Amino acid sequence: MRILSAMTMRRGHLIGTRIVAVLFALLGLNAINELLDMISGSSDGPVTLAALQAVVGLTAIATAFGAWTGARWAPVIATVYGLIAGAMIVSLGPLLEMPAEERGGLLVGGAIVLGFALVCAGYLRWASRRVQPPAPTNPP
Repeated sequence: MRILSAMTMRRGHLIGTRIVAVLFALLGLNAINELLDMISGSSDGPVTLAALQAVVGLTAIATAFGAWTGARWAPVIATVYGLIAGAMIVSLGPLLEMPAEERGGLLVGGAIVLGFALVCAGYLRWASRRVQPPAPTNPP
């Protein structure tokens, strides 16, 4: 009975980490798509924004890979993603020279992205600690 509950617990964590991995993969692909639009000229923006999109895309894809494989560093990269993506959103006002009345939601948007990333990082850390390696067997 104990083996069955351990297997169910592990499968539940596996599904949760896979969901986080897919979410971060989609976020990474979106950022890379924005970058490619800027490079191709179909979307205009400053070089700084293109560089931030590249870093955001790469950190999101790295987080997705780490979450999918169960890497211990995945929560750290998820936190880095949240910090960079949140800062990028907050900096959109000055980067795009938006009027002050249009910048109202940028701070809230950046905080939401950071919060999402921190919740995902916390879950990944929790899930990696819950999955325990098999107990070593003692030689006879």
